[in-house]
Formats: sequence, C-alpha cells, structure tokens
Amino acid sequence: MDRHRVTLKEIAQAANVSIGTVDRALNNRPGVNAESKARVLQIAASLGYRPNRFASALSRRSEIRICLAFPRDPEAFYREIEAGIDRAAAELEDYGVCVEKLRFALNDSKEALDCIHRAREFDGAAVNAAGCMNAECLSEMGSTPLITFNTDCPTAPRAFFIGGNARQSGRVAGELMQMLVNDNDPVAVLGNFARAMPFLERFGGFFEYMHASGAGMRVERCIECPGDAESASASLIAALESSPELQGVFATGYSSTIGAVRALKALNRRDVRLIGYDLTNETAAALGEGWCDLLLHQNPFEQGYQAARLLARRLLESWLPERRELYLDTQIVVRGNMDGLLNRRGNPFL
Repeated sequence: MDRHRVTLKEIAQAANVSIGTVDRALNNRPGVNAESKARVLQIAASLGYRPNRFASALSRRSEIRICLAFPRDPEAFYREIEAGIDRAAAELEDYGVCVEKLRFALNDSKEALDCIHRAREFDGAAVNAAGCMNAECLSEMGSTPLITFNTDCPTAPRAFFIGGNARQSGRVAGELMQMLVNDNDPVAVLGNFARAMPFLERFGGFFEYMHASGAGMRVERCIECPGDAESASASLIAALESSPELQGVFATGYSSTIGAVRALKALNRRDVRLIGYDLTNETAAALGEGWCDLLLHQNPFEQGYQAARLLARRLLESWLPERRELYLDTQIVVRGNMDGLLNRRGNPFL
C-alpha cells in the first residue's frame, strides 16, 4: 500500500506559491486571493492530498527540536532505523520540526550518560534503551519529555514505547521451532539475556509457548553471550562441540543470529535448524544458502519513522496513546518472501 502523504511543500511547488499560501487555502483562512486558492485546491485534489490535522498544527507552531538517541552498532540493523528517522525528518521539516540523531556505544555507560545530557537540551527525546541506556541513565532526563523505541525501559519516566512485542515474537519462535524439529530433539537458545531486555523477553516468550503447548522439544542449553557476533559465534561453537546432538537454535537478536550463522558454517552443521532476527544482506544470504531457516523481522524502518512522528505529535498536541506500549507487527521471513522485503527496506512504501 502506498504510504506517501502529499506535503504542503509539493503542492506549493506545483502551484508556484508559498507553503503559507497553501496552508491558508487548504484551511480556508484569510490572506489568499480567490484565484490562488482555486489553483491550490485543484492541484491538491489532483495530487491526492489528504488533510492532516497533525501537519496543520505543526505549520502554525514555532520550531521545535527533537532528538532520537540510538546505538551505533550493529550498523546493518540501525541503518534501517536511521532511514526511517530520516524519512520522518524530511516530512517534519516543512512544518518547523528539527530532528537530530544522537548515537552511543552499546556498552559504554559514560557515552550513554553524555548522550542523555545532550538530549536534555531538546524539546523532547526518543531513546532506544539498549545496552547501558538503562533506567538509572534515563532518569537523568529530568523534565524533558521522553519516549522509548525499539528497546523499552518500562521503569523509566517515559510517556510511551513504540517497537516490536518481544515476548510475543518469542512465542512465535517457539511455535515455529516446534515445526522444524522432531519431538524430544534438543535445542539451544542463544542471546545476551543479562543486558538486553528484548532478548530476555523473547527468551521468556519461547518458554511460555513450550509450557502452554506441551511441545515435545527440549531446551538443552541457554547460551549467554555478549552482544557481538564474534562472541555469539564462539559461544555456539563451544556448545555444539560439547553437545553435538543439538538440532535447533533460537538466536534472540541480530548479533546472535549473525554469530550463529558463522558458527554453523565453521562446523559445517547444515543439519541444525536456525531461527533468528532481522533482515539484512548478511542474514538474507544465510537464508538463501540454507544456513538459516527463517527470520523474525522487526521492521526497524517503521520503528524509526513512527518514533520521530509520534514524539512530535506528543509535543505539539499533548497527545498520548490509549496504551503505553505501541507494538508493531513482527514479520516471518522465509526464502519465498525475502527478496520482496529486501527491496522495500528503507523505503516509504512499507
């Protein structure tokens, strides 16, 4: 479905008038002559313009500054979040909203705290609460309006969260793994559970499904590894060498998925079924070559896009959602739909 929304800037360019003239014409306000108003309305209709109460509110406010803080790595994953933020920033720019990006290292507590101190200088902030960006760090935001995205921190003073439902996706992974392995086959769960809340939630959802369904598979190992692909690979190699009977692996994050693929390649274990996360060039290659059976895609582009848009709406309209958690659907990626999703990454027509 085409998600592109016609902007006032596009109408103004087509009509050869200012954005202010377009705004007055579309909202039936004085200050525009009849001929210009008629031309603006005709062009707006021909372009398929749909009134946007949010955009109209933005056009009548003074500039506001918002920031989105998120980690630098893994770069392939956060590149898609950044693309979504950039799309939202381009749309909001026409209405006086300035969007800036702040980056930090996942495991650098000082850099995370410095990032929060910078964020306090803005009118509002959306923060990916990953790595060292924990509740203690986020409490330093003071009175600056805060939302979280991609990775939540429910105990922080945030207005709401937007991102994937980690526990639900873990339950989906449990159901899918049951389809891939035989009853009583041993499987392993690989992730950075101690430091990353989404990984712990996915881990919990996986076990919830097993308990509720009476699934015959059994979890032989829960492999804790730091949040990088090299450590994940080394951890899984060690596990497979000591427990070669393992038949399935659930990797609870992007880095652990990359690490798991590298481990299976190093040991030439094509027989081990792998469920992982996130669609990038490297995970797509693994899926296409048969080293990975399926991926759970979090739609990072949409997460970045909506975080910027909804933060601006929060500030300009004092808007709050009915629920404090806004969940985006997790998609199941297999070889059959992989190419289509790859071609849509970083694209406004998601």
